[in-house]
Amino acid sequence: MKEELKNIFLMGLGAMSMTNAKAEELKKELLQKGQEMLEKGKVANEELKHNIKETLKENVTVVVKEDMTKESLHEKVKSMSKEEKEELLKILKEETKTKNEK
Repeated sequence: MKEELKNIFLMGLGAMSMTNAKAEELKKELLQKGQEMLEKGKVANEELKHNIKETLKENVTVVVKEDMTKESLHEKVKSMSKEEKEELLKILKEETKTKNEK
């Protein structure tokens, strides 16, 4: 009986030792997997940022409006072709008509 109790006690110590060793092993493995996932996430994040910047460069047009003075407008009209001037006159007549109806 004494021998059996000793064996049970030793098995308990062995189980605790194995559990501790397995826990350490699992901790190291989880830490390594976490670091790998973090690095993959950083790379994916940088790729995504780069792809977004490239997509914006390809698809976004920045329009800068300049303040029009009467003089600059006059210069632009003078540089227009006859067809462009006729089209502008049509637009202006429609605008005037629309404003008068309101």
